[in-house]
Amino acid sequence: MACILKNVISANSGCIENPAGLSNYCMVVPLDSDHISTIGVNDAKNQYVITPASGGTGLKGFRIEFKGQTGQVTSEDNGGGKGWTVTGTGRVEKNTDDMSYVSRILSNMDGKYLVFFPTGNIATEGTEWLVVGNPFGDSEFTVTSDTGAARGDDHGQTFNVVNSYQLYPEVKWYGTITKEDDPTSSELVDDTSDAITIED
Repeated sequence: MACILKNVISANSGCIENPAGLSNYCMVVPLDSDHISTIGVNDAKNQYVITPASGGTGLKGFRIEFKGQTGQVTSEDNGGGKGWTVTGTGRVEKNTDDMSYVSRILSNMDGKYLVFFPTGNIATEGTEWLVVGNPFGDSEFTVTSDTGAARGDDHGQTFNVVNSYQLYPEVKWYGTITKEDDPTSSELVDDTSDAITIED
């Protein structure tokens, strides 16, 4: 990337609303040839350039819906010339069983996925997404669970996906991500081969 600065002028962004926060879901797209053909970082804009698998026009991924106004993407500077650590988070209240299942899978995928959070903005190129993850994987997925104490307490599972090396403090992608089909019941057969026999 050439070291060429540019001006940051508010008037260039147009006279439109700019609310805080994100939509109430994110999309997990595995970094494999079934989902992504090529991926690179745009050196002229804070965007990923992604070619979907099989020449498709959009990406396919797995949807995680979370409670409204709990989703957030933040970044922290790693120091001069060292990129940024970017974190995405949300709290799942209503389907904690499936979230538990997905959490186990993502924890075992060695970070080989991207997580896309829609900002709610629609551009001519498509939906605007904030992306957590880099082309090499490197993401870490963690979850905490809390039942709450009182009936009105916030509760559920709060997930964090952290990528410690991204080239911009906000990385965006524009386009469409459709929901992958869920696996069939035959693919989700319980494996009890690791069952332990208890003896008195």
